[in-house]
Amino acid sequence: MTVAQRIRAGHEAIVAPRAAGRRSRALSTQARSGLELGVVRLPGGMRRALALFRTITGLTAVTGLAVPPGDSDVAPPLSPPVHPRCAKRLRTGRTAPCREQWFMHLRSSRRSPSVHSHVCPIGLRCSCVPIQFDGRLIGVAKLVVGPETSDRAFSSATSVLKLMVSGVCQDSLASRLSEEVVALRQRLAEVRQVQSTSGLAADSPAQLVAAPDSSIAHRRNLSLVESALSHLHRHYQTPALTLPAVAEALACNPRYLTTRFTLMVGEHMHAYLVRLRVAHACRLLMNTDVPIKEAAYDSGFPGNAGLARAFRRHVGVSPSEYRRIFAAR
Repeated sequence: MTVAQRIRAGHEAIVAPRAAGRRSRALSTQARSGLELGVVRLPGGMRRALALFRTITGLTAVTGLAVPPGDSDVAPPLSPPVHPRCAKRLRTGRTAPCREQWFMHLRSSRRSPSVHSHVCPIGLRCSCVPIQFDGRLIGVAKLVVGPETSDRAFSSATSVLKLMVSGVCQDSLASRLSEEVVALRQRLAEVRQVQSTSGLAADSPAQLVAAPDSSIAHRRNLSLVESALSHLHRHYQTPALTLPAVAEALACNPRYLTTRFTLMVGEHMHAYLVRLRVAHACRLLMNTDVPIKEAAYDSGFPGNAGLARAFRRHVGVSPSEYRRIFAAR
């Protein structure tokens, strides 16, 4: 059995029992929660994959990843990524045709997992690779090249990017499924130990003594991180939100919280908070006419300067340039 087949088989084993009664629904809810955390952990893997892609091909790709909402039944909002080549061209041009092309790619990606390409009016070739996780579109990887790149090189680079994106998603999904299997085994060990101590079973209880402690610790850490994520999603628009404030709300030690969060999510809590705020600001700049200063405050930044720094680092252009590229006017 191939790796992909094992992943699909493991996924079906967890998802299939959803309609099989109360116990099955509880297990599927636990699995879905684990898969949501898997989505949260993707950005770190994608950053490493894009760095390797640039080393292999000499070309640059960018990603626009959705920040997963608290309700897994809601489609995650996607903010379009800005490629450095696009930004360089659009800074010197008056027209910005990217919004129409972005929504075209988005509609195509929601219908099909295939790569979608086009030649834009400013003379650049663009390929958008859908990022699928657990059957959902949660982002897009974007490759842009100029006329100096041959068709063959562009096609090969797009294929490499698609393989890398798919590999990161499969690795993240497999990791979450593996952790779910470990958690279920630990639960089984707890049940056996309870049976052993109550005289219902006496099969080598000494081998199972250590299992419950690790299982309880794992579930506590997972619950703590999920609570922190939920708190961040509810309050990220509050400028005064800080790590100590989150730790106080969850009644835990800030150092312990940030260690667990970084270990399970793959990035520091502050970085995750900034990504939430930037994604919200992107949606405001694309879809509304609010002034940039107001968008900054509404997204949780203390002012224009903080929003501008975050945009340069995470998006690659200034807020005003982003609005000019993607606003519907």
